Amino acid sequence: MSPFRKRHGKQSLVMITAELLSKYSLPEEQARSAIEVAIARTLTREMQISFSVKYDGKLEITAFHTHGKPAVIPAEAINKKLFRHVRYQVELELQKRQALFEAEQLKQLRGVNVTGQISRILIDGTLVVTLEIADLFRCLILSGECQVPFQPPRERGLYRIGQVLEFYVTKVVAIAAGHWSARVHIRLSRTARDLPARLLRERTGINGISCRRRIAGAFSDIVSTARIPKEAIVAVGKELGEHLNVFVEQAV
Repeated sequence: MSPFRKRHGKQSLVMITAELLSKYSLPEEQARSAIEVAIARTLTREMQISFSVKYDGKLEITAFHTHGKPAVIPAEAINKKLFRHVRYQVELELQKRQALFEAEQLKQLRGVNVTGQISRILIDGTLVVTLEIADLFRCLILSGECQVPFQPPRERGLYRIGQVLEFYVTKVVAIAAGHWSARVHIRLSRTARDLPARLLRERTGINGISCRRRIAGAFSDIVSTARIPKEAIVAVGKELGEHLNVFVEQAV
């Protein structure tokens, strides 16, 4: 059966492409490139001949046969089976590009503290956390993972689903999720040395606060250029389950 037969269904490849585009927030140039690459790659693999694809609201598909002139293939001529395969590959490519784009955008989260709610606890103890940063990234639903080595020893095994805690973002990467797709992976920590200092700076507005030493879940040695209100010290100590030793040093 030829893969190029007039389709009589209601949905065309152009309509499906426009529908898929509406699901993603990619820059126009990246979205267009994803569509062109996915369709050309799929047709080339299936037909064993070269194809080029141009998309600017409408599709222009050109086949390059070994012998003879290039031939323009109407998008509506792709048969039902190949149509479904092309649609699937276009969505995978858009998903991958979206993950890479989001990872690049979210790199600004590295090294900051975020509030998150535990949504799942995996069998190996890893916490899956829904991050409460909607004010910064309204169009994205973000989640991260806090693995056991990044959990204070005294907290391990005691976490509850629905519990809201403070985390430190250590890494934002796009990772493979299958052969062609990818997703954003946000790595979180409750043991990062800078977490107590960041929480204190956030609560007090004092910039000259740093953490000299920390044993997560036991104590932190905090250095500040100004007196830190006692209520902030108590609140952060309670959040982290550790004692904060605060030393006030004059700025040089």
